[in-house]
Amino acid sequence: MAPSDILALAVVALVLGSMIVANRQAERNFTENLRLKTSERMAVSTARLEADLEENLRLVEGMGVALSLEPEIDADRFARLADKLVEGHNAIASIALARDLKITMVYPLEENREAIGLDYRDRPEQLAAIDKALLARGPVVDGPIVLVQGGSALLAYYPLYDGEDSQTWGLLSAIVALEALFADRSITARHPDLDLALAKNGPDGAPADILFGRAAIFEADPVTQAIDLANTRWTLAAVPKAGWDEPVSAALPRQIMIGAIGLVIIAAVVGIAWLMRLRQRNLAKLGRLSRRMQLALDASKIGVWEMDLESGEAIWDKRMYALYGKSPDCGEKPMQIWSGRLHPDDLTKEKARMEITVAEGEDFRDTFRIVLDDGETHHMRVFGTFYRDPAGADRMIGVNWDITEDVRLHEELKRANVEARQKNAALEKAQKILRHNALHDALTGLANRRYLGEAFAGETGAATGPDGPRYAVLHVDLDRFKEINDTLGHAAGDAMLRHSANMLRSIAGPHDFLARVGGDEFTLVTGWDGDVEWLTRLAQEIIRALGRPLQYGEHHVRVSASVGIAWIDGETATMRDALVNAGIALYEAKRMGRNQFVVFDATLRNIAITNKKVADELLAALDEDQFEVFYQPQISARTMEIKGVEALVRWHHPTRGTLAPSHFIGTAETTGSIARIDAVVLNKASRQFQTWQQDGLGIPHISVNISAQRLIDPALLQGIAESRLSPGQLCIELLESISFDDQDTSLENAVAAIKALGVDVEIDDFGTGYASILSLLSLSPKRLKIDRQLVLPITTGQSQRRLVASIVEIGKALGIEVIAEGVETAEHARILRDLGVDAFQGYFFAPPLSADALTRFARERNWLARIS
Repeated sequence: MAPSDILALAVVALVLGSMIVANRQAERNFTENLRLKTSERMAVSTARLEADLEENLRLVEGMGVALSLEPEIDADRFARLADKLVEGHNAIASIALARDLKITMVYPLEENREAIGLDYRDRPEQLAAIDKALLARGPVVDGPIVLVQGGSALLAYYPLYDGEDSQTWGLLSAIVALEALFADRSITARHPDLDLALAKNGPDGAPADILFGRAAIFEADPVTQAIDLANTRWTLAAVPKAGWDEPVSAALPRQIMIGAIGLVIIAAVVGIAWLMRLRQRNLAKLGRLSRRMQLALDASKIGVWEMDLESGEAIWDKRMYALYGKSPDCGEKPMQIWSGRLHPDDLTKEKARMEITVAEGEDFRDTFRIVLDDGETHHMRVFGTFYRDPAGADRMIGVNWDITEDVRLHEELKRANVEARQKNAALEKAQKILRHNALHDALTGLANRRYLGEAFAGETGAATGPDGPRYAVLHVDLDRFKEINDTLGHAAGDAMLRHSANMLRSIAGPHDFLARVGGDEFTLVTGWDGDVEWLTRLAQEIIRALGRPLQYGEHHVRVSASVGIAWIDGETATMRDALVNAGIALYEAKRMGRNQFVVFDATLRNIAITNKKVADELLAALDEDQFEVFYQPQISARTMEIKGVEALVRWHHPTRGTLAPSHFIGTAETTGSIARIDAVVLNKASRQFQTWQQDGLGIPHISVNISAQRLIDPALLQGIAESRLSPGQLCIELLESISFDDQDTSLENAVAAIKALGVDVEIDDFGTGYASILSLLSLSPKRLKIDRQLVLPITTGQSQRRLVASIVEIGKALGIEVIAEGVETAEHARILRDLGVDAFQGYFFAPPLSADALTRFARERNWLARIS
């Protein structure tokens, strides 16, 4: 069979296949368009329905917030509040108040009298949603629920509690009538051509309980729309009553048209194949030569030219004409084409260069631009050399090739370089934001404790004297601040902190340094000339200013203040010592009854000596093995499995009981005991991890905190080697407060040596320290942990949520896993998972546990039920 016949059969087969594919594609397009239109129609109606549900739920939540402040509300007061709630909102059928899960009040009373006395504990079908509302401390919607007064409806539950930290004292429930909502936003009336069904999603996220419509609709590949409301999700499904397939009446004309076109093409192909067989022999040789020539020209993509220097005439090959967008039979001479195609900006320069080259007889090398008929500019490169032919005539021969793609690539590289610089600037800007947030208090805008330490890190007693700068420290603490949080809530407490900060700003001088160093603690560092009476007057002014009331809603909120005063002098060598002394004086002021100031003196200095006792006790504790390692699990945000554990040290003090690190780490760092404590933790944690591996517990890795002192200790590498853990099983956590930007290379060398042993490096407390983008690139850590101070406010603050999102984006851009610390609630976990963090760590999953407790935790896997 001749090749032309094979080609014809292939084309026929291709045409037939194309006809089938075209019909099927048209059918798929019809179905996809129908699904898209159905989805668009449903989205609008679903949004309206969801907005109505949200509006009614917010009404219930508003009443719940009001009731939370009135635990002793009577029936008349309840009825008045409920009447205001349902007025104009016919979707809320009734409202009930339950104390200790037992209904004591209903509205309206006459229609719902049967519900009084109902104990939710006798209604197991409602308990799950109620428990969920109590746990989340927020509204939950469930349904359909069979009502004791007849019928079924959706129920919205809202827990009643007096402040965030108090016990729940009751439960507010409201009946939401779906029929009333549908009467206002009737989906079925708007879309009579659709079969609709609404179902409540089960624990696995799939539709379970059918609220209306047929269950078969969910099995007919429907278009679905999710309705999310207060921890509950419904699914609305829709399918066309006529089905998803294209009607025959619509498909038939298209099939006829495609068939006719296909037959015409097949007939033409058969005729061409017959003609090709007649010419096959005559064109075979010519075809082979043409293919070889075409292959050579296509491979080279170079045009060849030759020029007679005496006459100025040139000869081009076909490729030259093609490069200049002309055909050989265009009727124009090559040099006319060349000068006519030159870019206007290059015309004069190139003609002059050509004349100089011909006159001097030199080789010709140049790059220029040409403009084709379609207006597109191409970049050309030319090379020519002189020779003399046998007749003695001077000639030049050369080549042209198109370098447009090379030029474009060069421009793209330049743009990419500009974009890279812009991205680097954006990263630097993000770093500045992180740096600012790390050194400032987000609530008051004042400097934080870390900024205070940095600002006066170099201040020592040697800098003080008759002519040198002297500093005094006033440590301020708000008295009875906790009472404001407990009675009026944390929002009132935050308002008082901002008010106090503003009062202190009004008192501080232009060169004074003001910082918020704790929850309700402030520090004022002021220049001082040795006048103690002036300091006492300043303290009295602070106490009077902070005692002024703050108008918060209907309340006049007052606090008092205690102030501790200290300064740098001959006995107080550094600013750090002055801050410690001011803290001791503050503690004495509060012990003496608060709302007063105390100046640090020799008596209080004796208290500081007690810290020396703690240092001695630390040394004894190391000798007597009083330190134990606790473990806090890290949960994967994707699989909800244990991703690793962090080792945390606890001190079993012989008289004070179990102490957290905050009670002794500061003293350990100043006395040099921290390195020995780190070594104990590393040794015990490594041995415990090996035990877990032998027991088949399957914990991927264990993280151990290392101080800056320990990091450059040569014994650290030996301790890691002696742990005998496989690569990837041990992770060293470095506090972000260890600066890698301002140090010499010893810290970087130490980290490199650690990583060479197969140990991962992790940055702890990220977002509150010094780590810059450059140091992250230099260290290449495996993971970074977002500090809990940045994580806790994300449920209420959009700015904090954007900050955490920026950190996650930085981690992703650098290929670093991101762990979120301080995950206290399910809402924390949900938001962080949406932001893209890789793992969670916090009390929502588990507090730090002993080794045995962690083993039970990993085997029982109770956190999976909690997160679901």
